[in-house]
This record gives sequence, C-alpha cells and structure tokens, in this order.
Amino acid sequence: MAKVIIPEDGIRSEFTIYAKDLRALNWFLKTPLTDAEVGEKKRATKTIPTHPRRRGPSDPAPITIPVSQADYLVDPSLKSGNALPGISFIFKTTKNSDIDAQRQFTLVGRSLDLVEYFDGKMKYETYVYFSNGGRHTLALELAQGG
Repeated sequence: MAKVIIPEDGIRSEFTIYAKDLRALNWFLKTPLTDAEVGEKKRATKTIPTHPRRRGPSDPAPITIPVSQADYLVDPSLKSGNALPGISFIFKTTKNSDIDAQRQFTLVGRSLDLVEYFDGKMKYETYVYFSNGGRHTLALELAQGG
C-alpha cells in the first residue's frame, strides 16, 4: 500500500493519496511521485519490566514475573485491516487519449486541492471522478521550451 503526501503550497492544503500500487498512480503522471512510507523492515527489542501476575481470580498470592526482552518487527508498510481512510476517486483517461485506462485511489483532504495540484501534470488528458460526485478534466503537462 503506497501513501503519497502532497505538502501544502500557498492556499492549497496538504492532502494524502493512498494507492494499492504506486505505479498505478505514476502511470498517469509525467513526473512520478514517491511513497511517504518507504523504509526498511527492521527488528527491534523492548524490555518488559517486572510485574505481578495472578494465577487465577481467587489467587491470594500473585507471582512476580521477572524482567524480560521481547523482539518485534517494525514494518513501515504494515496495514491492519482493509479499510482505507478518506474518499475514493478514479483517474480515467478521456476519449481524446490513445490509451484507455482507469485506476481507483483514496484521498484524505479536499478534492479542490487534488484537482488544483494535478491539473497540468498529467501524461494524458484525464478525468477524475470523486465518490461524492462530479467529474473534472485534468490537463496535460505543457511541454517545456519551444
């Protein structure tokens, strides 16, 4: 699961896009975006302090558990459950494009900011459909120079 954070710029607020695969989002863009959660998995160790434990509800004399160590995995890409935050939106190439493609993503933030950010940055003329209604057309990235 990829998470892309677009920082605020002037009056445009920060927003976050979640994608099952970052390549699906970057396919529509001239300039690829990077994953905010890129990181290596690593093993970490923590110390569990001494603590009392009862053997049962009627145990009058609890035992003391000595200090111990616990190993665990730190994985920046770990997700728990299937739910994604935010609203869903779809990028779909227009009929003017040579290629027919459609991908779904999730947005945490304002749709206004997403449209403002991506307009003029697309590889193909693209429609964006939001789950809460409406369709916007995102323009192609303008060629630099002549």
